[in-house]
Amino acid sequence: MGVDIRDLRIAIGGKEIVHGVDLSIGDGERVGLIGASGSGKSMIARAMLGLLPPDVMVTGSVMLSGAEVIGAADRTLADLRGRYTGMVFQNPGASLNPVLPVGRQVELPLRLHYDLTRSERVERVNAMLAKVGLPADVAAKFPHELSGGQRQRVGIATALITSPRLIVADEPTTALDSITQRQIVDLLVSLVDEAGASMLFITHDFSVLTRATTRCVVLDEGSVVETGETATMLAAPQDERTARLVRAARTLTLRVSREGADRETDRGAAPSDDATADEHEGEA
Repeated sequence: MGVDIRDLRIAIGGKEIVHGVDLSIGDGERVGLIGASGSGKSMIARAMLGLLPPDVMVTGSVMLSGAEVIGAADRTLADLRGRYTGMVFQNPGASLNPVLPVGRQVELPLRLHYDLTRSERVERVNAMLAKVGLPADVAAKFPHELSGGQRQRVGIATALITSPRLIVADEPTTALDSITQRQIVDLLVSLVDEAGASMLFITHDFSVLTRATTRCVVLDEGSVVETGETATMLAAPQDERTARLVRAARTLTLRVSREGADRETDRGAAPSDDATADEHEGEA
């Protein structure tokens, strides 16, 4: 599903916070949007999906598979979001409904957008939960009964249940420890590639971006300052603002590597599966 953003401008209270952003995502491409907190990354993602509040001024063009998002009717946007795009949010604890069982939440997009029987929906939900590495009994549990890594797997399952052509992942690993971060990123990438979908992966951390994307766009204070291949940018950033993000990622990667080595020495073996990683989410 192609994405073509041209001269996107977003203003709140008369103050422009996103300045003429151009961004494209080809069919089957994984593109990163990286920048410091407050740089406008999440605002761009919400503009792409028509999720900005009505008092936010948006101009420019956002084309999703040939359909214009800016100025589109609510019904058109709801159909685009349900059938053609899926979003993985930063904090699954906040985005999941605390009073609905997990299975009902994963099933909801199917109920809203497809004419399926109850048994067909349940079958698809169980298959998707298995794909994201969760046991069948998770469907009957509530979000508070799950670990952070498990909740994010539920979020991924919900985003992918309708087989969308575009996935927008907005800082999906921020609330997780370093071990679970890697597992969630690798899972998301494998599922997106398996489906032949496109992905926009939003983060402030190059160490995560290199696992998730092949090309990236660097944002600073609402403006694009550099674009290029992720590996090339990590090796030789051209803009000083990009270089700062790269240095921060290298520092974090070195710290995490040392902590992982220390844990392996202390315990005799490093955690290798999601269940073990979730047990230590509070340690990182």
